[in-house]
Amino acid sequence: MNKKVVLCAMTLLIAVLICGCTTNAPQESTVPAAAEIPSLTGNWTGSMAGYEYGAGYTNFSGYTITMSVTEQRDRIFSGEFVFTNESGFHVWENAPFAAVIDRDGRTITMIEDGGGYTSGSIISSDEIELIYADGNDPFNIAINVLKRS
Repeated sequence: MNKKVVLCAMTLLIAVLICGCTTNAPQESTVPAAAEIPSLTGNWTGSMAGYEYGAGYTNFSGYTITMSVTEQRDRIFSGEFVFTNESGFHVWENAPFAAVIDRDGRTITMIEDGGGYTSGSIISSDEIELIYADGNDPFNIAINVLKRS
């Protein structure tokens, strides 16, 4: 009987060791941490290129776009786009907007007063690329490359 007890104990010990050696170690959290939120407050100026249905491709020659970010709270910011001619005196349009920075700290999503949506990327601390789309008649789309001014 003593041999049976020793054999059972050894079998049990081997089974426990095998189970303990084959389990996975606890994994660390796989949820990525939110990226640092950049401050976009200030003026950003740049060029535009786009397409408008009925008019075709254009680089909006002679016009400048300025994005003035007047307020930012965490990942949400707001301001106004101002479109001017080369002299800076003729204002083509002012467009208030509100926007968010994605958790990745680089992707931007915007909506403008009067219609139109923009998605974009923060390229660096001093450069942003925005893609504007408007489905109104005539529909149009544009690429805006802005630098901090």
